[in-house]
Amino acid sequence: MRWQQLLFAHWRVDPGLMSSLLPKGMEVDTFDGSAWIGLVPFQMDDVRFFGLPGMPTIRRFHECNVRTYVLHDGVPGVWFFSLDAASRLAVLGGRHLWNLNYVKARFKVKTEADSIDYRLTRSDGSGARIHWTPGAKLPPSEAGSLRHFLTERYYLYAGRGDRIWRGAVWHEPWTLRQVQVHELQDELIAHAGIETQDGPSFMAADPVDVLGWKNLRVQG
Repeated sequence: MRWQQLLFAHWRVDPGLMSSLLPKGMEVDTFDGSAWIGLVPFQMDDVRFFGLPGMPTIRRFHECNVRTYVLHDGVPGVWFFSLDAASRLAVLGGRHLWNLNYVKARFKVKTEADSIDYRLTRSDGSGARIHWTPGAKLPPSEAGSLRHFLTERYYLYAGRGDRIWRGAVWHEPWTLRQVQVHELQDELIAHAGIETQDGPSFMAADPVDVLGWKNLRVQG
């Protein structure tokens, strides 16, 4: 699969609050004394399961993740509070194959030159709008930097009750860019019960080709 038209928006969050929202066994991963919450809109392309041809209704769709950064038995990864997707099949597959909290949403995305105007609406009327233009390329993220902490994550976690699963993805390191954000309206982070601190920071990303492996149970 290919991830493109991707934006990282991040806010600081109190680690105690974040910890209270995670299941038993998950530990908040912090940087500079803070937990972090990310809002990540992007487009999924060429999505297919190994050994099967791509299906038109799932091969390309828009998605938006609300995610934070965690540790389980010392292994860093991503925890998703929600994954909004335009594809009903992707939502069903994400819930039943990956145990992830996928949500069906309506998307309206317009591109003009390099500018991306991205809107999503859930069935309850909540949603988000982000309008941005990628800019100059940033230097490669160095290990130990905030950019590396927020973006170079190759494991994902999912939970149901006391059970925890860990999946893996692989892609080349991100090529990140400066970005001009023209508009940001978001209700998804608050809907997850998260109160942010300070204003957001932003990075755009060039497309990457991604491989993913099904979650394996690591707890419960």
